[in-house]
Amino acid sequence: MTSIAVDERIRFERVASNIGAVVHGIELTGTKEATTTESLRRGLHEHGVLFFKFENVVSAQEFAAFSQWFGEPEAAYALSLRAGQESIIDSDKVPMKEFGVNRWHSDGTALECPPQAAMLTPIELPQIGGDTMWASMYAAWEGLSSHYQRLLDGLEVLHSTARVRFLRESPTTVHPAVIRDPVTGRKMLFVNSNYSERVIGMNSSESEKLLQMLFEHVNTPEFHVRLRWQPGYIAVWEERVTQHRGVADFTGPRKMRRLTFKGDRPAA
Repeated sequence: MTSIAVDERIRFERVASNIGAVVHGIELTGTKEATTTESLRRGLHEHGVLFFKFENVVSAQEFAAFSQWFGEPEAAYALSLRAGQESIIDSDKVPMKEFGVNRWHSDGTALECPPQAAMLTPIELPQIGGDTMWASMYAAWEGLSSHYQRLLDGLEVLHSTARVRFLRESPTTVHPAVIRDPVTGRKMLFVNSNYSERVIGMNSSESEKLLQMLFEHVNTPEFHVRLRWQPGYIAVWEERVTQHRGVADFTGPRKMRRLTFKGDRPAA
């Protein structure tokens, strides 16, 4: 487990039992001090998703500057539907249901090195609905019986874009079904309904039944936190510690600004 310095000016207010915290003591623009950066990154691994609440819509320049707290943004998310470092997620162009945004997933796990984290803020919001939800993969692992934990620990899963056929790219890679966070030392479940195709070493029927059970397990309400977006909000989440989904219960425009951060290969 990595030792990280603590900035006592930062306060994490937990918003659910297993996941999520509102961060107090951070300004939208300010000097990026090392101890503050380390506290935020530690908090991200502990809580899974961090929420920052500022007064006004966050500009592209402010968003890019704020990202420096959390790592190195990717030049472009490899499985994005739009080129460029910053993605604009526009519900008119990328409807949630048609593009799997409203299914539980972690971004890009079909890649050898998926994004480590991601950051989102609203540009334009519907009057009602359009929330985002996150699920704790620590809680998902710990909520399994010891029988399933023994079965899964050591298994490997093929990740691909087979379940999201609208993507032009078709990378495949194999990841452990259970990984360990390098900061907290906690184990977490690492399968998701968009990219986990099959369990290595099982026949197709066994694999699909096990995966579908795990996908449904992630949908347990006690693992979740839900954010009702407001102008000026920023959410940052650790992609391995959590899964996320949009809630497709709105009409009208929903435009969000997103960045993803470079990651390494998930490890057991």
